[in-house]
Amino acid sequence: MIAIMTMMLCAAFVNVSCDKKNDLNGGDNGNGVIPSSGPIEVSIAGSIDHSNYTPGQTGTVTFNRFPNSVSEFKQVKEQIGREPHGAVALELMAFEMYRRNRKTGEECIQLINTKLNVKPCTDRLRELFGKDGVYARPYQIAAFLRGASPSNGYTPQEPYTIEVSVNTGRPYDTSTDYNNAKVLYLEVKTGGKGSGRETVEVLKTTRAGEPSNGEFFIVMNCPGVYAQVQPAATAFPGLK
Repeated sequence: MIAIMTMMLCAAFVNVSCDKKNDLNGGDNGNGVIPSSGPIEVSIAGSIDHSNYTPGQTGTVTFNRFPNSVSEFKQVKEQIGREPHGAVALELMAFEMYRRNRKTGEECIQLINTKLNVKPCTDRLRELFGKDGVYARPYQIAAFLRGASPSNGYTPQEPYTIEVSVNTGRPYDTSTDYNNAKVLYLEVKTGGKGSGRETVEVLKTTRAGEPSNGEFFIVMNCPGVYAQVQPAATAFPGLK
């Protein structure tokens, strides 16, 4: 009997320790996540000019699930991060990863944003993915996937698709703060806003200390992406 009780206490201790570890990392720890197996599969299509403003150009990123780790995120960045619409998709992936695990998500957010844009993102995401039942939006990122809408509980079509276009009203600009990098004003489609889209500003810079390294596009500003989407009318099933 003593031996059995000792084993039960040990098991309880392990469970508590695991829970504390999850609490430290934050995030939903599996809630709102549909289990999936197999390698992540990502494809990018369309063309958005890096230098010459061409209104209406479009691009898409399609994938079977969200990255599960920083290493997977880096793998996807290597695959699509050299294209402007790839950067938009990576931003949404990083945000969803933050919902699931704060520590992992923040590392990925740092890999796809200018240093100055990291804190505004994480500050708002912490509220969006918090415990306030009225304010929280666990389906915030699902709203930017093709087919998701409030009426279907933000259930997207599969494989997941992110649709991006060049803003028709804002020509490219130049940022002296980022070594005269070209700033591209893009729009990402969403079923969660009345406008049907939100603006994301991306650039590729040689400025020291930025994750762009003169090679990858990164996000400079995207407040509309972390502004609340409309409430879901039915239960949110989660994302892979």
